[in-house]
Amino acid sequence: MKLKWLLLLALASAAGAQDLPLYTCWKTTQPVIVDGKGDEAAWQEVDPVDLVDVSFLSGDRYHTRRTEARMLWDEQYLYFYFSAADPDVWSTYGQRDMQLYEEEVLEIFIDPDGDGQNYAEVELNPLNTVFDLLLTKPWSRSGKGYGTWNPALLSAVQITGTLNNAADVDQSWSAEIALPWAGLASPPLDIAGPRSLPPQAGDEWRLNIYRFERVRQNGTQSEEQASAWSPVGKVDFHVPERFGRVVFGNRLTAVEAQSWGLVKVAGEKPATP
Repeated sequence: MKLKWLLLLALASAAGAQDLPLYTCWKTTQPVIVDGKGDEAAWQEVDPVDLVDVSFLSGDRYHTRRTEARMLWDEQYLYFYFSAADPDVWSTYGQRDMQLYEEEVLEIFIDPDGDGQNYAEVELNPLNTVFDLLLTKPWSRSGKGYGTWNPALLSAVQITGTLNNAADVDQSWSAEIALPWAGLASPPLDIAGPRSLPPQAGDEWRLNIYRFERVRQNGTQSEEQASAWSPVGKVDFHVPERFGRVVFGNRLTAVEAQSWGLVKVAGEKPATP
């Protein structure tokens, strides 16, 4: 009976993972200049993901202010590029580790082994201010946060419009973040655990990408738009079981038309590039 119950749990877990989005994060052999522009050839060669309304598990509901994200990696960094439509780009928090989540912000959550414990949170606002934190588990489950974690990440923001001017109409803001692999193995929590840093081609991690967009009317906030790559079902970003699946691919041996996740599942041999 116990074995049967464990098998049912495993099957349920596997079924739950199937509805999570899957992204192949390709290794780049080209330099990435972290300037917030995302105009390097490497970024143009990878597929974007669209962020959807975080509250609907269907994954087919979009906010009016759309957000797009891309990911890359190399031997030193895990890279993220964001493009966020926004007719009113604003932020006031200019010091590291201020409560960026109270205003306009992009957020990354990383839980490599997907166990819902010991995960990282990195946020960036239009002022290029960083908030970074390690958590033992979600706040709702009595988690503990470590704000002393300050990895030597690189970040940059570009704004098409005028920051903090509600009187004009902006177009968007874009951002790049380069998170060093070493930062995921630093005290006070070892986020990576036994996992390889940098990862090996074919490794699968769990992470999620979010955006808080605070819509203002005449300078006063009137609406909140919360988006996610992998929707959660409610406005709560700390739901590790809903983090998406990221498989790391190596361009030198990659299957261009398939993801490494599919190759692993199917047991197929990569096609010759």
